[in-house]
Amino acid sequence: MNNPFIQSFLESGLVGQGILVILFLGSGYSWTIILYKFFLFRRVRGATEEFLRGFKRGNRDILSLSASHLSRESDPVFAVYQEGCRGLTARGGKKNMIPDISTEAWNRIEEDMQRKSDAETRVLEKDLLFLATAASTGPLLGILGTVYGVLIAFQGMGRYGSATIDAVAPGISEALITTVFGLVVAIPALVAYNHLKHFIGDYSAQIDNFISDFIARARAEAKEEKNK
Repeated sequence: MNNPFIQSFLESGLVGQGILVILFLGSGYSWTIILYKFFLFRRVRGATEEFLRGFKRGNRDILSLSASHLSRESDPVFAVYQEGCRGLTARGGKKNMIPDISTEAWNRIEEDMQRKSDAETRVLEKDLLFLATAASTGPLLGILGTVYGVLIAFQGMGRYGSATIDAVAPGISEALITTVFGLVVAIPALVAYNHLKHFIGDYSAQIDNFISDFIARARAEAKEEKNK
């Protein structure tokens, strides 16, 4: 028994086949992005949770964590933490000693950490634009194929002089197959895009909370060092 999708593709015209090829390539690239992001975000979540557990225990001075192995995988929060440590070190900070710096300097460190957070978030968002594009253009390409298929069906009726199966079948088949493939591309891309954007939104909020915790803890350690 012939596969209806393959048979419909072979019976389609060049325009229909071109649309199907574009949709097929788009679907393949979309799934590549989806699977890559799924495993990447899972590693990021695990590494971040591991680092934050060590950070929240608070049994070491804040700068000493930079030399630890709390973050063994890709971890944007750890990268933001290192940016904060660089800011403190550049202003005289070292192990077991946080410098007494001005409010303006603390604000600058926080701003640098926020910029690093934004850069790390953009890395996580890379290629998500393609998913959004696939989700929006997939159905449109499907509709284009549908309209073209209906046009072929009408032309067939004109040649045969009646709406027989032989006259309309090729056009209707082409219209339906492009519609199906348009939805096959769009639905997974849309679901994945919404899920990944939700993850990035939550993760960005988690980084913001970490920055606030880092600054508060560093300032508390600086105050303790000053009162000694």
